[in-house]
Amino acid sequence: MFEALRLKFFISKVQAELLAQHLDQNFTKAVCQLSSNMEQLNLLRKHAYFRKDSMAPFIAVCHLLGDSLASDTLEIEIKKTCAALLAERLQKARTDLKFHRRHFRIFGHLERRLAQWIEVKNA
Repeated sequence: MFEALRLKFFISKVQAELLAQHLDQNFTKAVCQLSSNMEQLNLLRKHAYFRKDSMAPFIAVCHLLGDSLASDTLEIEIKKTCAALLAERLQKARTDLKFHRRHFRIFGHLERRLAQWIEVKNA
């Protein structure tokens, strides 16, 4: 029971983080309530090395936006929004070099994923 409450609390923090960036409740629900993304959030909450970091919701949203680009169930307009929001977040992460270096693997992976999505979309 406590695990379910912890997961709901974490998801609500992630949703608030995403909603602060993009004030569209329907978009936020579409991305955060996607079953594969909810599973990913649960894994991040339990096992990610950054789970106790105060920036965990920021990084989790980055993950969700990146994973959403690969989703077969989301509409292309939602994916375009995810790509734009992810690009903004990656740019923000680059402005703090210490933070970016601490999480360079995550951000590097997400930058490659975003570049691949843009390349495929424009092909």
